[in-house]
Amino acid sequence: MLHGDGKLTTYLHFFTAISGALHGVTLDSSQFACDGMVLGSDEEQALVNAAHIAFPNAKQLFCMLHCKDNVRQHLTSAGVACELRERVLTKLFGCHGVSEAPDAVTMDDRIAELLQFVRTNNIDAVQYLQERILPKISQNNRHRWQDKWIGQQQWTNNNCESVNHLLKLQVCNSYNSDISVQIMFFSNML
Repeated sequence: MLHGDGKLTTYLHFFTAISGALHGVTLDSSQFACDGMVLGSDEEQALVNAAHIAFPNAKQLFCMLHCKDNVRQHLTSAGVACELRERVLTKLFGCHGVSEAPDAVTMDDRIAELLQFVRTNNIDAVQYLQERILPKISQNNRHRWQDKWIGQQQWTNNNCESVNHLLKLQVCNSYNSDISVQIMFFSNML
């Protein structure tokens, strides 16, 4: 429902309404401070930017399933062979991958190993990984290490997707009920 048009203004309207509801008043987003809030999302930039504007002190987690799918798609589009692609994904998201690193030293070692593998195999993805994927994984890891309540495995937004699906079903059911009531009303008038 929220993903309707994918525009920053739509997301911002939604998040500022939540921000105001949390405080019981309408506030300028720059006045809102929520130091303990952690927001999780896929990589949709408009959504992430709107959340950052509405909740400037909140931490951001990225869904590792979406990141993994995006890396797979990028490597596939670049023509990387399936075996190499899967090895890169394992080095990023596997149980001994960058996203599962228990501390900063281990993470740095795993990043170095990943980048060496990518360069050695002439996979045209170093810049993509360094600019788009590794910063998200590193940020998630730092939040996991700092805030143990988040959990110590890769974060995914599966539960968010499930709730979104249930909301969509409820809205559709409500909409269909309203139509049925209207049809019954009009047919009784005839």
